[in-house]
Amino acid sequence: MSAESGSESIEIKATPEAIFQVMTDIDSFPKWMDEFKEATVIDRDDQGRPSRASFELDAKIKTVRYVLAYSYPQGGLAWESEPGGDVKLIKGSYIMSPAPSGADATTVTYNFEIDPGFPVPSFIRRQAVKMIVARALGGLKKRVESGA
Repeated sequence: MSAESGSESIEIKATPEAIFQVMTDIDSFPKWMDEFKEATVIDRDDQGRPSRASFELDAKIKTVRYVLAYSYPQGGLAWESEPGGDVKLIKGSYIMSPAPSGADATTVTYNFEIDPGFPVPSFIRRQAVKMIVARALGGLKKRVESGA
């Protein structure tokens, strides 16, 4: 089986700093993303940002557990799964840039790639990636713009 990937962008009415705060508040993910049963920061870097976190996800057919290692490219947040989880590979990023509509908004691009490591029909993988990308961006936008 090969990896499936997807990418989309959305405009959020907030500063990059406010968005970054929500992106890196990993412990609160279960409060605004229903599929997350648990999300826990394991380690932080010297700037206090998450560097590793563990997750337990309700994937409907089974509970999926994995650990992500985080990095911080210019303008965003990136992650990649560590070996030993329930999926072969989870990789992604949130990248922020100025929104075309003006200074009070930020464009966030979400990139996502997954290789489950077990057979899944390609049409199901594609649909799952589309759903994950849409929910991640929609959830982030709602959480940031609500001020929670």
